[in-house]
Amino acid sequence: MTYLDAAYSILHAAGRPLRFEEITEAALGRKLISPQGLTPEATMASRLYIDSLQEDSRFVRAGKGVFGLVQWRPEGIEAQVEKINRATREQLHGLLLEMPSDRFEALIGELLIRMGFDESTVTVTRRSGDGGIDVTGLYRATGLTGVSAAVQAKRWKANVQAPTVTSLRGSLQVQQQGIIISTSDFSKGARVEATAPNKSYIGLINGQELVELLVRHKVGVREKPLPVLSLDQEFWGDLIGQSVEPPAAASQVTATPAPVAPPLPEAELAKPDGFTLLGQHYPGAASWRAVLLGVCSSLAAHHGPAFADAACAVKGRTRHYVASSADGMISPAQIPGTALWIETNQSAKSVVQVIGKLLAALGHAPDQFTVNRAMPPQIESRPVSTQNAEPYLHRDR
Repeated sequence: MTYLDAAYSILHAAGRPLRFEEITEAALGRKLISPQGLTPEATMASRLYIDSLQEDSRFVRAGKGVFGLVQWRPEGIEAQVEKINRATREQLHGLLLEMPSDRFEALIGELLIRMGFDESTVTVTRRSGDGGIDVTGLYRATGLTGVSAAVQAKRWKANVQAPTVTSLRGSLQVQQQGIIISTSDFSKGARVEATAPNKSYIGLINGQELVELLVRHKVGVREKPLPVLSLDQEFWGDLIGQSVEPPAAASQVTATPAPVAPPLPEAELAKPDGFTLLGQHYPGAASWRAVLLGVCSSLAAHHGPAFADAACAVKGRTRHYVASSADGMISPAQIPGTALWIETNQSAKSVVQVIGKLLAALGHAPDQFTVNRAMPPQIESRPVSTQNAEPYLHRDR
């Protein structure tokens, strides 16, 4: 694979943003790339940084050195909120770089208190003769012996190197935990030294992690709850048998309109008469409910225990379709051959979408499923391929 294709594969499998070093390590582990040089991490970072600037890029920057997939970006109000929060985090990091060193150390002391350190023990050390230690404190967990911590606070733009880690370790007292908090990041050598075997472990918190800690513990950050009402479109769509559009007012505040899939042709929503799944034909499924149960039963038999994990992870915006219990379902039915239940109170369109999600979760392409429609005798019957398939009943032998 190319570096970008490998990065896409790794991120898609992880389901969350990763640092370019993590992407490279995973790609090497899976043998997706064959580096010609000695610094594949640098090559991966360069390719991702450059590609993410292109309009048609599959990647988006999710932080310094962190990349995700464009397809994960939320739409509508959620996108606007995420944009505001991202800008706030960037501004917060800029303020950390601008503040005087002594106030930065005092801020770290306040953060330690918010994180659970004993306030009476948190001390910002004097500017000289401290052996490089800026803040000390004792963390007391209920019922456990307190942990003494010695913190170096580095308001730096350049990455922290290994000698800084070694120096802090040499300044620690017996049973004291060392931590380095930096507004920048740590070199590979520094990370290796921090976790070196047979040496005292040194905790490392980089600039991005520091910002997240300040946000999480509300240090210099306020969170404003803004309740926004929205209809459960899947719930109402299933009940009334058609899609439910958001009100005009909601669409007016949407930064980028969410892509809407075109409605299925009426012919594709006609009464079914069997289906084909993974090369096997199953006739006799004369309702969409039968198709849904049949697909699930067939996939469960094909995949064994893996089916339960994949199926229970398939969900809409607010609910799971498959579960180990029928609690909360409007019209539950047990999937034949399993202990799982599925919600069958669904429109034809919803059934098609659910089956498509099941196929994707189990690693099957959409064309591995087709539905045969019930047609008048004088009209030639033909299978209709669906992006979100369906199945059930007796298999042709």
